[in-house]
Amino acid sequence: MKRFWMLVGVAVVAGAMYVAAAPGSRQATGPTARQFAALKKQVALLNKKLTALTKDEKVVKTAAGAAVGYIGACFLDTNGNIQNLPVTQFGSTSAGFLFGAPAGGDNATARSGLDVDTSGSAQAFLQKVTPACITSSASSAQSGVSRLQRWSERTR
Repeated sequence: MKRFWMLVGVAVVAGAMYVAAAPGSRQATGPTARQFAALKKQVALLNKKLTALTKDEKVVKTAAGAAVGYIGACFLDTNGNIQNLPVTQFGSTSAGFLFGAPAGGDNATARSGLDVDTSGSAQAFLQKVTPACITSSASSAQSGVSRLQRWSERTR
């Protein structure tokens, strides 16, 4: 008889453990109305931020595309290489070109200068810019856009 009650006791304990551990023993419940409203607010806020970021991304992409186009049109040659102008300094403060009063005047002083070097032994390189990208003050007033200011113009 003792064995019988012991067997019944073990069976009751085993059954209770099975019921407690069974996957369907606890039913999951959904969020409360307050939790749902809070989640809804958070989702709306995130959607608003995402919309703002998408607009910012479009602005940045447009600006980057314009910059790439400008650089390609104004600073690169037809092969996609950076345009440069080889230059070499000539003259010194005692012998060079005269600056100041007309030649033969007392106030003219010798200065050094730069010259385009086509010999292949340039001392420096200057950035060349496509002429169409440089606008004078008269034409920039008409177009409303001045990309680069024209400081000096070389004529030969």
